[in-house]
Amino acid sequence: MNDYNIKVGIKTAGSPLLKQYMNYTLVSNMLIGDGFHWQRTIEARLPGELREYTPSSKSPVSEADRNITLINILPLETYLECVVGSEMNPEAPAEFLKAHAVISRSWALGKVLNTHPCDNSGYKNTSDCLTGWDDTAGHHGCDVCSDDHCQRYQGLQPIAPIALQAIRDTAGQVLTAHDGSLVDARFSKCCGGRTEVFETCWQNRSENCLESFNDPWCDLSTLPAEQRRQLLSSILKDYDMATEGYGYRWQTEVSKTMIKENLSRCFGRDIGEITSLEPLHRGPSGRIDLLRIHGTNSTLDLGKELWIRRLLSPTHLYSSAFNIKDCGDTLLLNGRGWGHGVGLCQIGAANMALHGYNYREILSFYYPGSNLTVI
Repeated sequence: MNDYNIKVGIKTAGSPLLKQYMNYTLVSNMLIGDGFHWQRTIEARLPGELREYTPSSKSPVSEADRNITLINILPLETYLECVVGSEMNPEAPAEFLKAHAVISRSWALGKVLNTHPCDNSGYKNTSDCLTGWDDTAGHHGCDVCSDDHCQRYQGLQPIAPIALQAIRDTAGQVLTAHDGSLVDARFSKCCGGRTEVFETCWQNRSENCLESFNDPWCDLSTLPAEQRRQLLSSILKDYDMATEGYGYRWQTEVSKTMIKENLSRCFGRDIGEITSLEPLHRGPSGRIDLLRIHGTNSTLDLGKELWIRRLLSPTHLYSSAFNIKDCGDTLLLNGRGWGHGVGLCQIGAANMALHGYNYREILSFYYPGSNLTVI
């Protein structure tokens, strides 16, 4: 395998607080979950080289680069060890960890080699329509960032031998499409029973091996509560376990006043008092990617899915796959899924592994038509 390096944009809460050790740098105020309901600061041990993040005048700080203060340069395989330990509980099933190592390597290498295009062809900003997205290729001065915008990277983690072995057993393995191109191997926490297509969430184009299909594996509702808790605790990080119900099915109530405030705070728009919401278009999983907001002064069409989630929560709604019941001053949302739902469903893939499927079978299920290739 070629020795690739990756540049990771490190997010901190304010100016970075650093302490140098022999084999790593301790960052005392690394920011994780930026803007989400689990946002917090942690101490992180960062291997490799650290540089100050200094965006050029030609590339000013974007929303994607918000709170990035450092650039961490390190070998790709070291980065993967940190990601596998940061994304999921390192005591998760071995075959699931192998599958995750392959997709994390595929996705990160695509960023290093710049093989996954980024364009703004679907952006709209008119008086009655605002559509866009936060793309993982939208960084300046780094390949990826350290947060959920890309892959979770929290530096050197206490990583179990089973997780290290999963990375070593899949060394150099990536997912490729029929034409030999690297698969843009996206993943989310819980698809909610059906995976989503790329264009619902990002650019207006399809991506190789990212299809929508029914996924029975993330439905844990038939398990007794204690068995379900034990299964999830073997997969999820502690702060993910704090998310009630793991996102397969959920319900929340949002006030029309909050929607009005979020529309102004996040998007700089004022259409008067909010009267109702009208889904105009859904992806095949049911995720809304265009939502009409009715106000007393005018209407506004908003998309895509992440921006809709941002509108309907103080942080981000679990997903945009929901139905709406108008309750007067509030709206009751009955939803499914946690995240965008594209590619691998982490809950479902881990459950497949627990039922005896190997990592090749897991990858074949979630990325139909893909091939395992050694680089």
